[in-house]
Amino acid sequence: MLLSTTTPPKPEPISANPADGRMNQLVFNLNQALVMRDQGVKQVADHNSHFLEVARNVARQQAITHGEVTSDDVRKHCHLAPAHPNAWGAVFKGAEWEWTGRYRTSCAVSRHGGMQRIWRLKCGSSS
Repeated sequence: MLLSTTTPPKPEPISANPADGRMNQLVFNLNQALVMRDQGVKQVADHNSHFLEVARNVARQQAITHGEVTSDDVRKHCHLAPAHPNAWGAVFKGAEWEWTGRYRTSCAVSRHGGMQRIWRLKCGSSS
């Protein structure tokens, strides 16, 4: 049996945005992922500003009343729907919120039992 002594060629990097619009290989780049996440949150927030104002007020009130709050709590008490469902992910973005380090399973059917963070207001943010 003959073994090859040549080094195999290095694979060429695959673009995350090929010309045909399809992605044919997973790309792992944490910095790029975080930048794209932040851009997406900003875009959805910009297009759902009224919803976010109302939802954040609901979240704030729930946190003041109960000490902590989840997206399910906001969904139950906020009677306004966002223009895009991803706007729910922007509700707890901001300096006034901190994650408790705990999760709870969502009961919202649309969330399919997914995990959701439990949030609280940072000290001095309850006014």
